Amino acid sequence: MPTAERNLYVLTAAVAVAAWLVPWLLLGRKEAWDHWTYFVVSIPIMSIVAAYAGFRAGSRWWRWPLTLVIAQFATALLLGGFGNLFPLGIIVFLVFAAPMAITAAVAARIARRREQHAS
Repeated sequence: MPTAERNLYVLTAAVAVAAWLVPWLLLGRKEAWDHWTYFVVSIPIMSIVAAYAGFRAGSRWWRWPLTLVIAQFATALLLGGFGNLFPLGIIVFLVFAAPMAITAAVAARIARRREQHAS
């Protein structure tokens, strides 16, 4: 795996963990999505990071939202789990990944078009 690609994985995973961990710490160990800041701060930041990674990689844009979701999911599980709502938690994470997937796909497409016009 090229270093640049590995760095994108590290960046996306670190942002996802921070997007879950920071609210968890600040809100008395509640799940991040229990507070409005998750929707107006965390998801937009993760969408921007997904777009950046999609643009830098240019191909296989789906990796970046998937990395963000898996890293957040793993963080949530390590910090307390979902209990009997585990299946619902998976579905909610996938729904919340939609803006990240859209921005990553659009950015990757822009990168590919830019590359085509340059050559």
